Amino acid sequence: MMVSQVYMRKWGLSLFFCLGILASAAAQEFRFTTNVSSTRVAQDEPFQIQFMLENAPNVSGFHPPSLNDFEILQGPSQVQGQSIFNGKRSEYIALIYVLQPKRVGNFTLPGATARVDGNMVRSNPVTIEVIKGSTGAAQAPPPATAPGFPPRRSAPPGIGDEDVAEGILRKGEDVDAKLRKNIFLKVEVDKTNVYEGEQLTATYKLYTRLPTNSSVTRVPAFKGFSAKDIELPNPPQATTERLNGKLFKVFTIRKTLLFPLQSGTLELDPVEVDNQVRLVKLVQDNNRRNRPRDVFEDFFNDPGFRDPFNDPFFDDFFNRPEVTYEDVPYKIQSTPVKIEVKPLPVDTRPISFNGAVGNFKMSAGIDKKELTTDDALTLKVVISGQGNVNLLNAPKVDVPGSFEKYDPKVTDNIEKNSNPLSGSRQFEFALMPLEAGQQTIPPVAFSYFDPAAKAYKTIRSQAFTVNVSPGKQTKRDQEDFSVDKNVLIPVRKTPQHWVKDAAFLLGSTWYWILLLIPLLALGAGILYRRRLNYRQNNADVLKHRYANKAALKRLELAARYLKEGKEHAFYEETSRAIWGYLSHKLHIPFADLNKQLVQDKLSSRHINGQNTHQLFELLDNCEMALYAPAHSNDKMQGTYQQAVKVISQLEEELKTKQELI
Repeated sequence: MMVSQVYMRKWGLSLFFCLGILASAAAQEFRFTTNVSSTRVAQDEPFQIQFMLENAPNVSGFHPPSLNDFEILQGPSQVQGQSIFNGKRSEYIALIYVLQPKRVGNFTLPGATARVDGNMVRSNPVTIEVIKGSTGAAQAPPPATAPGFPPRRSAPPGIGDEDVAEGILRKGEDVDAKLRKNIFLKVEVDKTNVYEGEQLTATYKLYTRLPTNSSVTRVPAFKGFSAKDIELPNPPQATTERLNGKLFKVFTIRKTLLFPLQSGTLELDPVEVDNQVRLVKLVQDNNRRNRPRDVFEDFFNDPGFRDPFNDPFFDDFFNRPEVTYEDVPYKIQSTPVKIEVKPLPVDTRPISFNGAVGNFKMSAGIDKKELTTDDALTLKVVISGQGNVNLLNAPKVDVPGSFEKYDPKVTDNIEKNSNPLSGSRQFEFALMPLEAGQQTIPPVAFSYFDPAAKAYKTIRSQAFTVNVSPGKQTKRDQEDFSVDKNVLIPVRKTPQHWVKDAAFLLGSTWYWILLLIPLLALGAGILYRRRLNYRQNNADVLKHRYANKAALKRLELAARYLKEGKEHAFYEETSRAIWGYLSHKLHIPFADLNKQLVQDKLSSRHINGQNTHQLFELLDNCEMALYAPAHSNDKMQGTYQQAVKVISQLEEELKTKQELI
């Protein structure tokens, strides 16, 4: 009877643990993986194997694979926690062993199995190659143990408890040093010395060995670069990397293709991340330490009577010391990276070069070779390859005077998330023949700079011959003034009798009204023309005058996006409204806008204080929302109200300062 009670107690506690810990996991992508520290080890070399359940609902059983070909040096150790990145939570539970091979060979470890939400799932298998190791190392004798207990396995060299559960804060341990060592940012660039226009790739990564809730608070501006972001998974997917012998979870925050727009030393701004790190504090339970040994414990640890839930995965939880949690705020930023940008050679630059840098091909062709003066032909030029495809300018097309050329239609076909940036840009020139006859269109020349060859390369198409015949729209014949075509009336030699007709309209009221109508129309036309010229010549004045109305008009569109729940479009339109208002009101060209210049302009007008602070806070919020969306309708509503308030208050203060001046 007592055996049955003990059995039911362990079954119930195990089931309660599974349901209580994992029932609240978010309904995100479920993953069950097997990871090893190395797939090729020596016979005397220990290695670590980890079985991890991520976002697993309703776990009711866990069974590790058979490890008969390996000596278990440490474990199983249980690690559990959660990672929250940009509002997306991922919960995990892992079972970790430290193993050492017993013999040389190739061994395939089948995946662990678990019952998740009523279904049996299995992790991926891994293959371990064991090679012959050194034989001179002396083996230390096992420590003495008390009778009736299995011998305690010692940890292998270089592997300690901190590699298994780094999130545990031990007594007297320096919190700051622990955080600096286990969570940080890195910027990886594939090149630090490039030519102007040559692509480089910058990847911002967050490395952590601790459970943390992280949010990006500052994104790089990439001043001096043309930037194209690579789309990343949302929510971010963690990968693992080993640094200095320690395994880190790695989240890619941003990956961007950069094209320098100027030469010199350029700097990649740092990214800042706020973290809330949860650390575990152990509190020893003296009552558990003094608990008498269960007389049935050895019975249930017998493999022949082991139930599916009586494994170390669950025992570690119920036999662990009492714990408390401490959430520690920790702000980190990456180190700025300097990029040396070399100017493109000037001496060997061809005339047809217009800024293309990379490795390209060009094709050109016309859609017809026979046409009339009533038709038009299309000259199509396609430039494809790798490089700054998104910055390509139209090649120069020289056409004879017998053709009229129009601005090209541009079509892009850029491969999504390609690295290096790949794709094509197509230019379609419409040409209208003005004269009949055989016409020749000269070859199209395209030049680009190849960074690998450090030289310019030029591609030329063939010349195109076109036969143009007269169309239906011919010129009107001139009048014929030859003999007998224009006859004069006879000359009268005697005086004629003139008769005065009665006046019908002359001198009447309608006569004067109709006489004044052309004069009034002429005056109205003159006034309209002057007003039109005034608007064209004083566009900046009008933009300054109506800047507030234009900004509020844009915010009406942003309000529509807010109602439709289109977060990215809302923040983009709000940002445009604010920057457009500042450009028109402060007489700053849109291309030169930046926060420092706006600050200087406002300071010169004696505008500082709360309004300026709210303005820049609003701009930062919009910029952050575009790169790190939080999917909060309340936050969007607050941003909209703040934008209307800031623009209205700034407009009123600018008018007040202008009146005082």
